[in-house]
Amino acid sequence: SPDFTVDFFTATMGKKPKAKAQKAEPKDPAPVDAADPWLCPECEQDNPCEEAACIACEAPKPLGAADAKFENFVVALVQSCEAVPGKDKLKKLEVDVGGEVLKIVTNASNVKDGSRVVVAKVGAIIDGEPLKKSVVGGCPSEGMLCDSAMLGWTGGGSGAALLPDSFALGAPPPDTRPRSDGK
Repeated sequence: SPDFTVDFFTATMGKKPKAKAQKAEPKDPAPVDAADPWLCPECEQDNPCEEAACIACEAPKPLGAADAKFENFVVALVQSCEAVPGKDKLKKLEVDVGGEVLKIVTNASNVKDGSRVVVAKVGAIIDGEPLKKSVVGGCPSEGMLCDSAMLGWTGGGSGAALLPDSFALGAPPPDTRPRSDGK
């Protein structure tokens, strides 16, 4: 016997409601992303995505298992920092991104020799577009220094996102702004 809801629906809409949908056939599995668990290369233990080390053997999470939003974003060390001639706020940097030295031009006032920063390398997605080599203030630039907002971090001041020395060169940046004491 039909219930009130079906009778009301039929009377007001002039149609019978569709039968409940059958379960859809499973589609191809979704691509793996940073929210997926990761497999430990040492002991083959499945680990939750938020774990930085294996829950079974404590081996570190492989670098390739980093958050996809940080693809082509790396920890770097400023090796040299010079003012760009004729440009008040621009600086030419040479940064070590883990075995490779890039030339980058920035206007970040908080950067100096020895600063550990986050660099978006060529190909990184910035505001929906891949970053390209460019000329800034007449100088070639092979990347961009990132600020806290670009990385989705809260807190911190203006200028480049600075990291403690405990972060390895070439590694992906952390998901959240680290404390200034390196933890």
